[in-house]
Amino acid sequence: MKTSFATCDLCGLPLRYQKISSTTHNRTFHFCCMGCKQVFHMLIESSDAAEPESFRDTELFKKCREIGIIPKSEADLEEKSRSQKSPTLVPSPYTRILERDGSIDGPDETHLSLTLTVNQMWCPACAWVIEETLRRTLGIIDASCNFATDRVRCDFDPVLTSPQRIIDAIKSFGYEARLPHDAMESRERRAEFIRFVISAFLTMNVMTFSFALYSGFFTEFSPETIWKLSWPIFVMASIVVFYGGRNIYRRAWAGISTAAFSMETLITVGSFSAYVYSIYGLLIRSIHLYFDTASMLITLVLLGKLLERRAKDEVQQDLADFFSLRPTKVKICSDQHPEGRYVSTDQLRTGDLFKVEVSEVLAADGLVVAGDGTVDESSLTGEPHPIGKKFGDRVKSGTRLIHGLLTVRAEEVGEDSIVGQMIAIMERTLGRRTVLEGRTERALQWFVPIILTLAAGTGVICLLSGLTVDEAMTRVVTVTVISCPCTLGIAIPMARVAGISLAGKKGILVRDFSSFEQAHKVNSFVFDKTGTVTKGDWTLVDLIPVGSFSTQEILGIAASLEREVDHLIGAEITRAARKNETPPVGLEQVVVHENGVSGVLDGQQIKIGSKEFLARELENSPALPPPGNRAARSLVFMSYADHVCAVFVFGDQLKPTSTGTVQRLHAQGYSTALVSGDEDQTTKAIGNQVGIHEARGGKLPQDKAIFIAGLQQQGRNVAMVGDGVNDAPAMVQADLAIAVHSGNHLGKEAADITLMRGDLLQICDFVELAKKVRKKIHQNLGFSFIYNVVSIPIAMGGLLTPLVAVSAMLLSSLSVIGNTLLLLKRA
Repeated sequence: MKTSFATCDLCGLPLRYQKISSTTHNRTFHFCCMGCKQVFHMLIESSDAAEPESFRDTELFKKCREIGIIPKSEADLEEKSRSQKSPTLVPSPYTRILERDGSIDGPDETHLSLTLTVNQMWCPACAWVIEETLRRTLGIIDASCNFATDRVRCDFDPVLTSPQRIIDAIKSFGYEARLPHDAMESRERRAEFIRFVISAFLTMNVMTFSFALYSGFFTEFSPETIWKLSWPIFVMASIVVFYGGRNIYRRAWAGISTAAFSMETLITVGSFSAYVYSIYGLLIRSIHLYFDTASMLITLVLLGKLLERRAKDEVQQDLADFFSLRPTKVKICSDQHPEGRYVSTDQLRTGDLFKVEVSEVLAADGLVVAGDGTVDESSLTGEPHPIGKKFGDRVKSGTRLIHGLLTVRAEEVGEDSIVGQMIAIMERTLGRRTVLEGRTERALQWFVPIILTLAAGTGVICLLSGLTVDEAMTRVVTVTVISCPCTLGIAIPMARVAGISLAGKKGILVRDFSSFEQAHKVNSFVFDKTGTVTKGDWTLVDLIPVGSFSTQEILGIAASLEREVDHLIGAEITRAARKNETPPVGLEQVVVHENGVSGVLDGQQIKIGSKEFLARELENSPALPPPGNRAARSLVFMSYADHVCAVFVFGDQLKPTSTGTVQRLHAQGYSTALVSGDEDQTTKAIGNQVGIHEARGGKLPQDKAIFIAGLQQQGRNVAMVGDGVNDAPAMVQADLAIAVHSGNHLGKEAADITLMRGDLLQICDFVELAKKVRKKIHQNLGFSFIYNVVSIPIAMGGLLTPLVAVSAMLLSSLSVIGNTLLLLKRA
């Protein structure tokens, strides 16, 4: 007797080997394989999808069956089922994290990686199908497609396939794939490459004809022979000069019209000088033609620009990857689509619920309201360790879900989200110039006019010295093209991009590039205590009533006072009152002060705060009972009717890396100090635990700024390390301001850099990186200065030809870029 099986809701094959179920639009569907399930969801999500019964007639279904994603027969289904039971070769999200951490090896050295932007994906099923399509393509080792960021990354064998074939494979499936820069830029790059190829081909022919013409120096050529050899050279050189050098002249003219001269100005003057002088030689039937010089100048510059752009792309790649962290789609849950529907992230608003599935990037900061999972925050913090998230936990935009399913209520979206703030800050930092860069740019304004003056003066002196016009012209062109203002112009910007990019990979957000220079000058570090050296997790260890109030009454009054205060102490008191189910008390005239809160209860003033805030009340009160072990404990006092009525005892814990950071700074010769608004005794106890002997307590924000000013008067360059908000006055006063990120809005932090991981060891990482970046800047500027000082006199002396000169100029520019690349390779 035959056993009957249910059939797949997409392809119609029997569910003989497995049954994969999925509920969509309040209806459960069953599928024979994962391919059918994912393609089904693609058709459901598409706006023009018909009823499920008609899906087999769609082009997508036919295409998927053709390439094997959907089984063609029961035999095909049996083979697919067998392969799914064997160990998969696809790396898990954890594997990718371990690859970044260096725990396992990446792709083989014979393989290359390619990242593409893919448009027109409807849902995550589209990304799955693209992955499967690529994995079945000859030459593809592995592929990973991210629906949220519209990016696909694959490792491929360059012997068996090429980037263009990979793009064509994706396009054949109905998606638009391109390299991750805009289409206009892609077309411009292709046009520049074609321009170089044509110019190089014609230049080679110009050189060949020129060699034939130069043989006239050794044998007699008739004017007709010279004419026949010269005209082809003229035609080909004209194409190179006017077609190949068009963009060079455009930039040169823009510089001349704005008095912002550049390398293009010098190349234009040099190439046109040789070209115009050669036309004169052509008309008088002379063999002293320099069309080959003009053509080679343009071709070498085009080659140099291609190489320079490739090197710059490598420097900027990490930065581009960071900017791509902001997803373009989000699955918003609404009354019409309770299971969620993918829309543009521009439509996401505060308070919206959205779902996050495996491998998706969170589109907003928010609160987990359902589900649990594991996220990878390495893109923000540089720490590649999975972090578990569950109901009630907060999640950050730009992080990736690597396991589980989360439903999140959006709290901060768009530019207000953590990744939006970071991108905005990095863009501002990249566009901001340092003092040294401003001086360099002012020098560049005079550089080109001085070179042109030297070139013209060289030509005049040569003629007055009895040299021929040909020799004088050669020296003029050589002096013009050998100087390299580019090395001065790119020395700092290239290092800035590399430094900010490397800092971002380490979880350090750079707000001001001058912090790299300031870090070299710093010799003292001043730390805030709470939330910086300690975790800032204030715990109410004890509550000591003094007088007639009970513990419950004290908690209720304190929670009412602290209700509107954005401080760790207030949050802990409010939490303790809620835990004990203590009702709030009605208060009047509540006022928040710098180090406490006051109000009116039953016509009497009531206050809560530090010892300094309640100094008069403490004098009026009898001796208070000792709070037990005072080491590393913080006391907060409350008074009623000018007498102390309660003592709150709080405990805090050191951060695991605080002691190690202080020890490393001391070993490198830095001095340290600890300041806090907490009691002096508590601050000194914490200082002794981490090894900081200069500890000052009872300091208000402006007192911390005065303390730093005092250190500066002693000749110290001071770095202030705090939360960036409550320590703002001290941050502004310090030579270098370092904020330890604790969840505050990044726009409120008055800091030069922010430690996104909150780990003090990142200070040591930044100091080390700053030294390397500063070293590269000085190396680049020093090389540029030495090159121009040495090469220009040699060119004026006639020891070089124009072709050697332009080659040296291009190599000098590439040397600066290559030196910056070493910073990335060795970081």
